[in-house]
Amino acid sequence: LNTLLMAYTQTSGRGRNDSRWVSDLGNLFLSIKFNSLKTSNPLILNYIIGIVVYDTIKFFLEKKTNLFIKWPNDLLIDKKKIAGILIDSISKGNKVTELYAGIGINLKIVPSNISYETTCLKNENPIKISRKNILNKLIFYFDYWENVFKSKNFLYITKCWMQRSLPINSKISFKDNNSIVNGIYKGINNTGSIRLLINNKEYNFFN
Repeated sequence: LNTLLMAYTQTSGRGRNDSRWVSDLGNLFLSIKFNSLKTSNPLILNYIIGIVVYDTIKFFLEKKTNLFIKWPNDLLIDKKKIAGILIDSISKGNKVTELYAGIGINLKIVPSNISYETTCLKNENPIKISRKNILNKLIFYFDYWENVFKSKNFLYITKCWMQRSLPINSKISFKDNNSIVNGIYKGINNTGSIRLLINNKEYNFFN
């Protein structure tokens, strides 16, 4: 079985590249230690969790809502961030021994005083949604996609992820170490890296 820990708020929430994750009371914060999902490639976990969080949020939205996954770990509604994912792993030698995922979903509060636009599920759906509803649906979709991964393969998962991501040829930007990368999104290749067109030349980036 996997181990899940939920917090009502966080004092030191963090995102990718050790950026601060605003942890307002009323939103959803989870950490999951994966015991049942075994993989030699931790990259797959980023795509599985992206799909799981996408499907969970999508379940509570109208069909017309513009929800997308933005590589590597953001979920956006009309370009406003509603959720984020952080994958951590512990290795011994070349073997990954422990896998973790941190998930933050803006459920009731729109984080403020940050450099990008945000939204929350309450603003996108007037129907009252509890943490328990979200948590139950998240667990349901994780169990479902874990079983899909066991019966399919890495390429199938990335294909399903791309069906939920920003459209191919979208302009995207993200932080890579201490640099901001800007380019044209061209999909995910078979190694799990993003394909990005920069000045008419294709580059690959790993999360």
